[in-house]
Amino acid sequence: MLRRPYESILWLASLALATAVRFGPIASGLPYIDYVDEGYALHQAIDLLNKRTFDTGWYGYPSLPPYLTAGALLAEGPIYRRVHGHSFRKDLPMAERGGPSQRDNYDLIAPPELIVAGRFVIAALSIGTVLLAGAIAARLGGKTAGLIAVLFTALCPALVARGSNVIVDTFATFFALLALCFCERMRSDASSNVANAVAAGLAAGLAFASKYTAAAVFIAVLAAIFALPVARSSRARFGLLASVGLLIGVAMGAPATIFNLPGVLRDIAVTAANYGIINSVPGYFGQAVSASELGWPLAVAGSAGIGFMLRHKTTRSTAVGWILFAALLLAVFVGRPFQAFRNLLPLVPLFCIAAAITFSQLIYWAGRGAHRWLRYAATIALIGGCLFSIGFSSFRHVQRRMAHRDTRILAIDWLQQHARKDERILGIRELAILPAEWKRIAGKVTVVSWREAADLLEREQFDCVVTGEFNLRYLPDADRLSAYLARWKEKAASLPVQADFGVVVTPVVPYLWRTNDERILIVKTNPP
Repeated sequence: MLRRPYESILWLASLALATAVRFGPIASGLPYIDYVDEGYALHQAIDLLNKRTFDTGWYGYPSLPPYLTAGALLAEGPIYRRVHGHSFRKDLPMAERGGPSQRDNYDLIAPPELIVAGRFVIAALSIGTVLLAGAIAARLGGKTAGLIAVLFTALCPALVARGSNVIVDTFATFFALLALCFCERMRSDASSNVANAVAAGLAAGLAFASKYTAAAVFIAVLAAIFALPVARSSRARFGLLASVGLLIGVAMGAPATIFNLPGVLRDIAVTAANYGIINSVPGYFGQAVSASELGWPLAVAGSAGIGFMLRHKTTRSTAVGWILFAALLLAVFVGRPFQAFRNLLPLVPLFCIAAAITFSQLIYWAGRGAHRWLRYAATIALIGGCLFSIGFSSFRHVQRRMAHRDTRILAIDWLQQHARKDERILGIRELAILPAEWKRIAGKVTVVSWREAADLLEREQFDCVVTGEFNLRYLPDADRLSAYLARWKEKAASLPVQADFGVVVTPVVPYLWRTNDERILIVKTNPP
């Protein structure tokens, strides 16, 4: 057992690590997003801010993430005005014009401070997840288990990789774990069962308002209530209170579920159908044991911890609730062709807690019997190996993400250095380069669709063209436009390449993310 000062130092060091790997990459990719799913919540937030409403208008994902993101930008508003000299609303896409939603152009997200605001909220909630995991582990296995759980959740690659991207799964993970934390409080503090039951239900409702499937955590809340050593009537009352809390959480975080249920069901069906045509390999198990998610050491230790919890009476009901939660969550996703591990992210902290219980029991075992120092050395080696495994993967991910630069930024940087004020530059709109980025170039820039570019290039003289490699996939009239695309490719191929960046072909439909490695070519036009 560690002395209190050393224990406090390790807690602070663990939280410092968790903070560094989550807040460090917040500015990565700006002014563009660097993960595909960030656009969903951010476009919802833009709609909320533009229309000054609580109705996101699109319900494929719930509204709590955009609520919190928009709220963070509103809180930052006075600072934004002081820095830029005007309100952030002036820089929002479609802020002063009617027409179709800016969500139709997936990469059109502005200002960059909106992305930062969303990532700040995510990083804060991810650190909150680390603290909750430590608190739950300490209740279940003692202070040593709590400290180890903080270390594991601070460095777990699955949590770190999603700890500074604006995705709904991190929101859902925090609130699901918060619900389970109140479940533990119900088991240990009978005097506050009423408040804890309501709070557990409320947290489950907020988990639903973050990602619909995260509502599966409510079955663990009911299991905790059912296991309470109280009269049946008291259990029924606590269950009713938890249900009331659930409805309040849903109404607060996803009001459209109550006031526009048909619209919610329609958008959920469309989203599910879109994912239904995507296949992913490997499946959930293969991803779980990969170094980029949990890794074998943490997965094995977590499984052993669940087994240990089932064997002991004091933790058995907790393990049963977690298993019911996991089974219900898996039932929603298993068997689907698209198996993104982020769907199971709310289960990851539970594995970290269970693994911490496993290693804390090994530490207690090492302190008993003969050869104590040998046992301690073996236990510390196992814990150190597990921490090195997950820590190495997490730090490598953070380092890669912070070092990578969007090819659109690289292309504009090149033009900023090489283009003169008297030069004319033709840009292709489908590359999804932000309007504010084009303004960084000294020359006169004209941005048109690839459908207009060939004709415009024949009518007018430009010094260079910023183009790419285009794909007509998902375009409804692809056959009709294929001849024109072939003409543009032939025209562009005849021009000498001055600079090229990235490898990913650009889809011409506006509602798909261009990625951070979009293929961009800067070509010099033929002299007149």
